[in-house]
Amino acid sequence: MVNNQLSNTKFAGFLMTYERADILEQTIEKILSQSIAPEKLLIVDNSESNATELMIKRLENPILVYHKVGKNSGPAGAAKVGLELLSKEGFDWIYWGDDDDAPVFQDTFKILLHTALSNEKCGCVGVVGQYFNRVTGFVKRVPNELLQSEGVLKVDTIAGGMSKIVSGEMIRKHQIFPDEKLFFGMEELDFDLKIKKTGYHLLVDRPFYYKHRLKWDRVDVPNKTLQAKSDNALVREYYSIRNGLYIYKKNGLVSACMIFFAYYATKQVFSFKFGIKHGKSRFKLFYKAISDLFFSKMGRFIPSK
Repeated sequence: MVNNQLSNTKFAGFLMTYERADILEQTIEKILSQSIAPEKLLIVDNSESNATELMIKRLENPILVYHKVGKNSGPAGAAKVGLELLSKEGFDWIYWGDDDDAPVFQDTFKILLHTALSNEKCGCVGVVGQYFNRVTGFVKRVPNELLQSEGVLKVDTIAGGMSKIVSGEMIRKHQIFPDEKLFFGMEELDFDLKIKKTGYHLLVDRPFYYKHRLKWDRVDVPNKTLQAKSDNALVREYYSIRNGLYIYKKNGLVSACMIFFAYYATKQVFSFKFGIKHGKSRFKLFYKAISDLFFSKMGRFIPSK
């Protein structure tokens, strides 16, 4: 039954990119070599230059369709564009991809589409998923023992880079899209919470999930310890703090807001062990994240030099 449905399924995808034409070209090649490849692959380009557009023209592949956003809308904005355009064209399932995150295995799309078609209320599938604690605001790792059996597992969120495939029918029916105000970071969680609100499920294939853990050497994961962060990592933390609190507030998760805030505030205090300069830099970005959230300054964050 599923095989018959699969043969009649309209499957497309989009790749978000920003000034990485060479990397994007490699990812396109891997996606089109999947055992079941999308019949259309939309390139959503946030770039300012025309390098990506020229590369797509050079490939001369009718499956590839180029769309220039006209500004850097971030992953959140680009994902919204991709889902809007492809859902309007009537595709049943839409791959949500980044320019540097090609599927690891050649049969990834085939397995994910089989998973998607196994449940009529499936809204999203991916190779890896996590649980979400609505009290604390943190995601929780799926235990290994839940993955060492056959079948499908319901999860709460599927992160970016995990071959996320979304139901086009669900999007058309409920108008669920990423929040472009987030710009970067946690837009997938925000989107997945919307999916669950509509009564749809997020599904992963148990053995295929575990296969990825083995591939990435993630069967046993050590506990995280506080470490000094690079400038890029600090900017990522800014987005995590601002966007996390924004999402929890929007969803009425009061305890999650409080615990999430306390966790990151404590991290800033302990970061001074790496030096006064580092501690000040982290605290400054923490304050900036909270201030921008309070004054509704969302979108792209450009650090001062």
